[in-house]
Amino acid sequence: MKNYIDIILQEIREDRTTGAVELVKKGVDTIALFISDFGGDPSLFLNELIRISRMLIDSQPTMAPFFNLANVLLLSAEDHQDLEEMKQSTKKAIKAFVFHLQSAAERISKIARRLVPEESRVLTHSYSSTVLRALIDMKEEGKRFEVICTESRPMYEGYQLAKKLGEFHIKVRLQIDSAAAETLHEVDLILVGADCLNPLGLVNKVGTYGLALSAKEKGVPFYTLCGTDKLLGAGMANKFRLLKRDPKEVWPNVPEGVEAVNYYFDTTPLEYLRAIVTEEGIMSRMEILRRFKNMRVSKFFPV
Repeated sequence: MKNYIDIILQEIREDRTTGAVELVKKGVDTIALFISDFGGDPSLFLNELIRISRMLIDSQPTMAPFFNLANVLLLSAEDHQDLEEMKQSTKKAIKAFVFHLQSAAERISKIARRLVPEESRVLTHSYSSTVLRALIDMKEEGKRFEVICTESRPMYEGYQLAKKLGEFHIKVRLQIDSAAAETLHEVDLILVGADCLNPLGLVNKVGTYGLALSAKEKGVPFYTLCGTDKLLGAGMANKFRLLKRDPKEVWPNVPEGVEAVNYYFDTTPLEYLRAIVTEEGIMSRMEILRRFKNMRVSKFFPV
């Protein structure tokens, strides 16, 4: 069983293109499999749950939903001594977590649709299942709009988003990342997703910070569609980190004497966001900071 779980977690670690919400569902399935099949001592169950939680976080240390999944599971297990009670509690926690992920996108979409004027042009960066859901819902309710997608190098997630939008007959244009600032005069608003929202700001695909700076200077509203599962509590921040990835993704055959650096994410300070759209409504920067401070963290949370 451990070998199978480790294989799935390794697949999550190596994934470079899947959005945070979609990827974390794979982690949920892995833990559900472990819970169902485990038989043994309650302390061993808790220790294995801690091990899996640590591996989940380490597999994608920039994506807050993995932190929150680990925390929810550990919180659900820490107050029980009986194995069956622990298993039932963690199963219930998984079910609630998945339901929250699924329902949050729908509620965020309803709020986001009110932010997009008729006949507007929306710019988005990278691939976000939450942004995709909102744009598709707008189309299906009859709203007229256009979308500009950035390529989102080096893995070109923007291609995937543009393709899916086109399949729903949404008028979409793909452009290189560095053209975004120059073309903002054509844009009515910017919608991006989130991998994490922490006290330092919005963590999203690299290039988001520069885009937010340009939007601020040009007066273009900049919104993040961010479920509360993306909020990273202060007690979880020690494990969070931004990683550099394989430089060959940027330049496959780097010449001697040249260093290629591959950043996947950057952090945009909260003051550059017009609004943070969550399933609970539009939250202010101060409300988000209060949420960070007050989030309950399990005593077994990996440090």
